Amino acid sequence: MAILQYKIKSEELDTKTDVVVILPTKSVEDMRKMPNYGFYRPDKCYQVLYLYHGTTGDCWDWLRFSRIEKYAQDHCLAVVMPSVCNSNFHNIPNSYPWFDYAAKELPKIISWTFPVSQRREDTFIAGLSMGGSGAFKIAMANPQRYGAVACLSGGFQLAQWIEKERKAPWAAAYGSEETLLGTMEDPFWQAEHILGKGSVLPKLYIGCGTEDLLCYECNQQFHEHLEKIGFPHTYHLQSGGHDWDLWDSEIQLVLDWLPLKNDLVNK
Repeated sequence: MAILQYKIKSEELDTKTDVVVILPTKSVEDMRKMPNYGFYRPDKCYQVLYLYHGTTGDCWDWLRFSRIEKYAQDHCLAVVMPSVCNSNFHNIPNSYPWFDYAAKELPKIISWTFPVSQRREDTFIAGLSMGGSGAFKIAMANPQRYGAVACLSGGFQLAQWIEKERKAPWAAAYGSEETLLGTMEDPFWQAEHILGKGSVLPKLYIGCGTEDLLCYECNQQFHEHLEKIGFPHTYHLQSGGHDWDLWDSEIQLVLDWLPLKNDLVNK
């Protein structure tokens, strides 16, 4: 097992930014039976999960507050955890293009640096709160890259909240007159848009706590909207709030739901 803090110079952002990467190994017993069975093999690579934090978080949140290190080891899954500030994965006008960084540049950098599969069926994306709705936005904009997306307590009405209250934590990512509803910043619109295009849809998982005062209502509304328009998805509710007890439980369910091989895969 390796935990790697990765400082990169992003050309999109034109600044340095942080990424934390988990690379698991096979068990010690397996490695003793198979010499040189470590992180890099010429014929093998990892399935990979891009895993995003929520508002006010950073690339260390999942390691600090959940047991993602153990879960990655159990499933032999590479996990990539970038910092994206309170950007809501948006190309901030006259500032940092966070969407282009997360959706386009970061996967290229990771594939250049680490032995991760570039196949769609081996590439997944997930996140919590802002990171949950952001993962949905990235996956729907790049359905050819991601085989599955998981949204935990996703902020599916951030566009409405920002347009209503321009002092929200994510409001600084948007221009004061910028229209959000009816664009890719609006997951309700984005779901209809990708269905209309006839694209191959990533598998979709939505999980939320029934006591989540911040996001339960918007997750329920989004689930009902997806059912109405015929967008296939898995919707899971459990007792819990907008907190790490819920997200640690949900990410285990997500990993069981994903089509994981629980081993290295062929290049």
